[in-house]
Amino acid sequence: MLIAHLTDLHIGLDTTMLMGHPGPTMALRRTLAHVGSLDPAPDVLIISGDLSDEGNTEDYITVRDMLREELPDLDKGGPLVLAVPGNHDDAMTARHVLGELIPVAADTPEGRTCLHVEHGLLHFIGLDTAVPNRPHGALDAPQLAWLEVQLDHCAGQPVVIFMHHPPLMTGITAMDTFGLLEGRSRLGELVARHGGVQLIAAGHIHRPIIGLLGGAPVLVAPSVSHQINLDLRPAAPLACRLEPPMIGLYRYSPTTGTACHFSYVDPFPGPFFI
Repeated sequence: MLIAHLTDLHIGLDTTMLMGHPGPTMALRRTLAHVGSLDPAPDVLIISGDLSDEGNTEDYITVRDMLREELPDLDKGGPLVLAVPGNHDDAMTARHVLGELIPVAADTPEGRTCLHVEHGLLHFIGLDTAVPNRPHGALDAPQLAWLEVQLDHCAGQPVVIFMHHPPLMTGITAMDTFGLLEGRSRLGELVARHGGVQLIAAGHIHRPIIGLLGGAPVLVAPSVSHQINLDLRPAAPLACRLEPPMIGLYRYSPTTGTACHFSYVDPFPGPFFI
């Protein structure tokens, strides 16, 4: 099974301050075209939040329409597209416009957008880390209790968890200040107890980052739009930059396990066979 991972689309953001940026809408179109060109084709496409920059209805319409334009097989069985909100999103508006792309679980905690979808060989569990009107993230007690029930339900089966704020400290101080400030330890306990979580996919940091929580890899995908400058000095200012865009691409096999890659969106020369 192949999983493509997009995050931080920020549709609607004014990117004129980033010289050479094509704009978030064109950046998303290029990224989806890349996803559509992959061979083998992904079975699942997960989007881990900040689809819109300001939560406007028009932005989610753009995302919905572009998915249908660039992934023509979307209505014919593949890939399955799943999304959770980020701190820039308006979850209710996103759910209204995107509909089946955010199949909220019937027993999800009140006010949260949580998903649990079994597809192929995997259980996909989406968590809602957004705190209304705040940039940081949190997993509160009701959502962690909900997650515990979901993980118990699929005990002994492989799971992918995806969320916006990554459950790790990156060393990029300006972003860690707005990271997952509540629930990380309990999440790690639940992941370790289950023992079959193949990966935790996240975004928010606008960089490709790999970490570990509860024995499971944490994969932070870079933004579809723009990246945060990699500066690990404790007092470093927050700055954005353009880098060659990438997506997360994760391969799962019940016999060989999980391998995680980052795939460049823009073409480079090659490959050269020797």
